[in-house]
Amino acid sequence: MRPRRAIVLALAACAFVVVLFKFFGDVPIDYYRNYSPAEAIAIAPPEVDNTTPQPGYFKFQPEWNWEVPASGKGWNGYAKPPRNSDIVVLTASDGGGHNAAIPNVLERVLEDRQKYCDRHGYRSLWLNTSRYDIGEAHRTWSKIPAVAEAFYLNPSAEWIWLLDTDIILMNPDYDLVDKILSPDAIKDGLMRNTPILDGQLRDNPTGINTPQDFRVEDIDILITQDHQSVNTGSMFFRRTAFTRWLLEMMTDYTLLMGQDHGGAEQDAVKHLMLEHELVRNHVGVYPQRQFNSYVQGGDNMGYRDGDLAVHLAGCWVGGKCHEWFEEFWGKKGHKDEWRPVGHR
Repeated sequence: MRPRRAIVLALAACAFVVVLFKFFGDVPIDYYRNYSPAEAIAIAPPEVDNTTPQPGYFKFQPEWNWEVPASGKGWNGYAKPPRNSDIVVLTASDGGGHNAAIPNVLERVLEDRQKYCDRHGYRSLWLNTSRYDIGEAHRTWSKIPAVAEAFYLNPSAEWIWLLDTDIILMNPDYDLVDKILSPDAIKDGLMRNTPILDGQLRDNPTGINTPQDFRVEDIDILITQDHQSVNTGSMFFRRTAFTRWLLEMMTDYTLLMGQDHGGAEQDAVKHLMLEHELVRNHVGVYPQRQFNSYVQGGDNMGYRDGDLAVHLAGCWVGGKCHEWFEEFWGKKGHKDEWRPVGHR
């Protein structure tokens, strides 16, 4: 009788331990998926070195080796609204190029983006792209290692919003989670069965479209396209194995980064989307004005009242960079009717 009772008690104890560990093992995951997006969490700012060059090919640098959470390693994906504190607004720039025509442009946009992040609880980060050794590739390729370093410097970051320097945040009240990054926003906002454009093939369209049906859990990159093709001036990256794979493919010197792509990293994204269904299933295309309005253009492309941001794309063509920048900089946060839908 006693041995039987001992066996029963032992089995009961084992069952209790299994249930206990199962319960406490699930708590962090459930909490992580169900927290309030506006929850404030104190996070120490990352230590950033924007002065020391990275000698040699940047993939050999520790900044490339960023971790992916278990939920983002497999092919099943996951969908949840991120915490505001897990969103990083990344300015990857050395302040040069056509932006040099705008007085103190880097200092001005960084201060403004910090204010926007402080308002919403996001994190603002600047990385000096002149530090990266990218060989003979076009200088805009250096934005890609900056994304990897941003993930490395912010281990809890779930989304990186990569912004060119010539973009002005026009709407300080705009909520990234509610309007862009939440599962509901992605489900409702992505463009389905939309042609992926290639301006070089305008007379011979590719016939390749974004998916009609997609899984929100699979969407790891968010981008827009203009009348020519996709534009990488403003795009979002989610911390997943797919994102890391995409960045590595883009910066493989023998495949993409070292090859003759007229549009540099922008053409690389377009190439991967057109050639690989896998990439199309993971790269979501938003309407352009969602987070990449241009100074000029119709209601589908040009800035309209209430838009999140305006991109001075093409300002160098007519020497308009300084003029356009000051015009829109003076209207940041405006509440009046300035450029309504239907504006010309």
